Amino acid sequence: MVFRKKRLSACLGNAFEHYDTALFSFLSPFLAPLIFPNKNPLTALILTYAIIPLGMLARPLGALIFGYIGDRHGREHALCLTLSCMAGISGAIAFIPTYAQAGIASPILICLGRALQNFFSAGEVMGGAIYVLEHTPEKRQDLMSSLYSASAIGGHLLAALGVYIITRYCIDPGWRVLYLFGCITAVFGSLLRGPSSFQPTTPLIGPIQSIKRLLCGGRIALLKIIVTAGFAHATYSMALVLMNGLIPLVTPLPKSLIMQTNIYFLLFDFCAFPFFGYLSSKISRKKLMLSVCFSVVICATSLLTGLKNGSMERIIAIRALLVIFGVAFFAPFHAFAQQLVEKKERYAVISFGYAIGSQLLGSPTAMISLWCFQKTKTLASVAWYWMLLGLLSGTCILMEKKAKTAKQLS
Repeated sequence: MVFRKKRLSACLGNAFEHYDTALFSFLSPFLAPLIFPNKNPLTALILTYAIIPLGMLARPLGALIFGYIGDRHGREHALCLTLSCMAGISGAIAFIPTYAQAGIASPILICLGRALQNFFSAGEVMGGAIYVLEHTPEKRQDLMSSLYSASAIGGHLLAALGVYIITRYCIDPGWRVLYLFGCITAVFGSLLRGPSSFQPTTPLIGPIQSIKRLLCGGRIALLKIIVTAGFAHATYSMALVLMNGLIPLVTPLPKSLIMQTNIYFLLFDFCAFPFFGYLSSKISRKKLMLSVCFSVVICATSLLTGLKNGSMERIIAIRALLVIFGVAFFAPFHAFAQQLVEKKERYAVISFGYAIGSQLLGSPTAMISLWCFQKTKTLASVAWYWMLLGLLSGTCILMEKKAKTAKQLS
């Protein structure tokens, strides 16, 4: 019963972190004219999307610090710290002024708030997954990985529903209410976790020495986590972030309708996770992940080209395929990453690798894809960056497969 409560709190923390990340992503097309009113619509959207990866430096730093705390002082203590601080930052973002109210200070404050959120959330997502899977039998880890990931989609779903509701009424101050709701949700999750003792689980060494040791000893595993996390994040960004801004630019469909369809796609995504987690346990997680990587490399350009002046039915079919790619790859991801790293340094290595991959490689996907489209005027170019990450990710997974085979033969 106690572990069920802890598992619920870990899933709530994961849901809140993804609610917050998705909230800014979904709001970007609507916030763009509020924080960059002097730019043309496409440039304002690119600048707003550029704020998403600005946590690139803050998240890896937070991953190292909270990873160190989680490995040396216990998973629960690190998770309690991260969620409490995330709640406070989200509450503060709700009161940031628009450009009309504060000028250039508005985008600066939003960037600062996003950086702080990324810093604290870096230890939450992977830390919660590690905590849950370490208390799960091996044969059920793929399924549990998918269920934990489903809680992330629950956060995305809440954010999409909230943004759709405010688009029917008032964007400002509606977006502020959504951030306050996230703050309240995080406070509830933090209270559910309860107090945590701060007792070292291993002999204390300095965090710098610990970081050097784990990075030197696990470079290959770290690289694989970085690349696969980047591709996973990019795939979701293509399906659920980029489409919100791109489709209204290349079709007559309005933004409000696109936000409404987001809700249905997220519901589909949420329900599909257990299926792909079960499928992964039957056919192996590596086969499933590899099939996604090379499907993207082969099909991405034709899928994106099909968006041009497409009917609503065609747009839905294309986005559904993008969502399937995302859920199929990410369902076993946590179990895949955890098998690469020893338990004593798992929190720091996986959190740091995921932070680097998601922020450095994954978060800029929408911005880079739109920039390619702006420069080339061709929809095929929107897929180039995503395809590159798919090729690199598939190569990393194949390397792991070959390494394991060689080890078995020896």
